[in-house]
Amino acid sequence: MAKQNSFLIVLFIVGLILFDAFQQQFYINTFNLTPEPALLSTLLRSQMVRWLMWGVIAIPFGWFVWRVLNNEISRNLRFYSLILTSAVIAVCISLFSISLISILSQEKEFTAVVLSEFFIFFSFQKGLTFFMAYVTTAILLNNYFQLSKVKEQAVEIVTLRKNSEELVKNILPTDEKKEPYLNIKTGNKLSRIMLSQVVWIQADDYCVRVHTADRSYTLRKSLKALEAQLKPYRFTRIHRGALLNLHFVDQINFESSTIRLQNDSELPLSRSGLKTLKKQIKETSL
Repeated sequence: MAKQNSFLIVLFIVGLILFDAFQQQFYINTFNLTPEPALLSTLLRSQMVRWLMWGVIAIPFGWFVWRVLNNEISRNLRFYSLILTSAVIAVCISLFSISLISILSQEKEFTAVVLSEFFIFFSFQKGLTFFMAYVTTAILLNNYFQLSKVKEQAVEIVTLRKNSEELVKNILPTDEKKEPYLNIKTGNKLSRIMLSQVVWIQADDYCVRVHTADRSYTLRKSLKALEAQLKPYRFTRIHRGALLNLHFVDQINFESSTIRLQNDSELPLSRSGLKTLKKQIKETSL
């Protein structure tokens, strides 16, 4: 970004030098202001000297603007008043320096009158252009400063997010970091069935049948109790006797009120189950 701003400033100044030289040549040759036609090379050289002086003054001007920005007063009117005042001062110093150089190069007598004449002449010729160039430089510096601040804040946000994620991982109990599961007793054995493996749960009197992709288990628990516990894990009741894991849904047929699962089996869908299913799909889908 700094290289881009520097390139824009240089390109802007080069354009102004060319414009001033062509404009000056046009006026001199059109209105015969000199005995001989003005050469573009001569005019370009004199314009480059004047803009070189502008560049010399622009260095402390840019340093002052940067100090103002770093003092964090760029959000109020004081910033703009300081920049405009310093730009006017920089223009006056530039015009005074150019006037001195012109007096010396033309070997004229150095007096207050001659100096004021040259200063007034260059004020009309270069004053506004120099002022706009200084203001443009301040604007580019301000844009670069604000962009750097935004990048710093973005890095801080990313770092804060990473730290927050690590903090949450460390605060959570060990059991909550693991995938949720169901403990199902089969005879003298206890089976641990991960919720991600459960396709659907069927009511069976005072128990439930937990269906996975390859087998089913009997769990001594009511379907109503499981419904409340498994709701955060995208389990929804599709009719009075079934809880369905929405991750295994392949297709919903609203005409026949059935749900086709990924293993091509079908389950009935009640009217209340359809209403609940639509609501949950709407809340969880993009």
